[in-house]
Amino acid sequence: MLCREAFFSIIEVAEENCWSVCFTLPSLGSVMKELVVTETDEARLQATAQAVARIVGEQRKKETVQSVITALLGIVFVVAILALIALIPTNKEIPILVTYNTPLEEEEPKLEKKELSNNVQPRPPGASSSMARVIASSVPSDVSIPLPEITVPDAMIGMEDDFGAGFGSDEGDGSGGGGATFFGGKIRGKRIVYIVDFSGSMNGSSGGGSRIAALKKELSRSIKELTGNIEVSLVFFSSTAWTFDIQGPNPHDMGWSGVGKMPPVPWYPASPTVKQDLLSKLQSMPVGGGTMWYPPLKMALNMSPPPQGVFLLSDGAPRDADLVLDELKEINPNRVPIHTIALELPGSPAGQLMEIAENTGGKFSMVFKGKLYKGSSAEKFTHGKYDDD
Repeated sequence: MLCREAFFSIIEVAEENCWSVCFTLPSLGSVMKELVVTETDEARLQATAQAVARIVGEQRKKETVQSVITALLGIVFVVAILALIALIPTNKEIPILVTYNTPLEEEEPKLEKKELSNNVQPRPPGASSSMARVIASSVPSDVSIPLPEITVPDAMIGMEDDFGAGFGSDEGDGSGGGGATFFGGKIRGKRIVYIVDFSGSMNGSSGGGSRIAALKKELSRSIKELTGNIEVSLVFFSSTAWTFDIQGPNPHDMGWSGVGKMPPVPWYPASPTVKQDLLSKLQSMPVGGGTMWYPPLKMALNMSPPPQGVFLLSDGAPRDADLVLDELKEINPNRVPIHTIALELPGSPAGQLMEIAENTGGKFSMVFKGKLYKGSSAEKFTHGKYDDD
């Protein structure tokens, strides 16, 4: 009976300290092994209860110390993390813009002459010498420098009988392989074709004179400046297309209309003798007829060997512009760049010429009221508002 009461006393003590029972059971088990209870030994039973209470109290103290140590370690860890965060640098470096100038070209040594005329005046520097050098950067920058717009708004087409400098771009091609300029456009290559409009509308005015006079003047200048290693050809067009091989007072009546067998287009070496012959024939070439772009483009772009660049000049709205744009890839199988010039032709036809240039990798120029425009200055004349003028 006493053993049963002692056991229930121990259970009551454990219930009062239920949160630490799991830690006291081993010790309690060892005490229970040594405890021998008899039915008549009440003093021994009380001693056992006191021993159990003492063990439970010691265990509480140990757990309290452990909790305090754990809390302190947690605080130290948090403080260490905050200290590391505080030490991380937060300032952001601003990239430095590094610029450089393009190297200056080496000047050729000056030749000393024994005799100089006292009347010779020094030539002013060209326009290109006063242009600022390009500034480049090795890192991205929020500051942008716009490129200058290349236009020649003050260049009037001379309509006098004598043929002046015309619309040269004042730039060498720099490739060593030849090239040509024509109404501000530039081609680099050894095989160049001029496709020029000789329709009846070319007798119209441009900057105080006729369009055909302006064309012949600029075309003559361009051919004269060709170097001897270049091959050149000319294709004239109105309602048909023809070359210098077509003779007669009205060659446009005998040209190729785009139907039937296509006539060949010859290459001419740009020798002084050949150039003089071409310029002489050019001055006597008459105008007449309507405007068709397909026949001359088809003839020029199917030459053998193919040209490396083509100039296309027109002053009228052609009847076959949509056909040319739709079949441009078939007309131009070798993807030759076509540089187009709208001569006193603002509005939708000028936009079609610009589209031909863009689709082939060429450049578009505009001559309006005797002034030459390039780039965005030329593009503004392609608006449909000019169609009614």
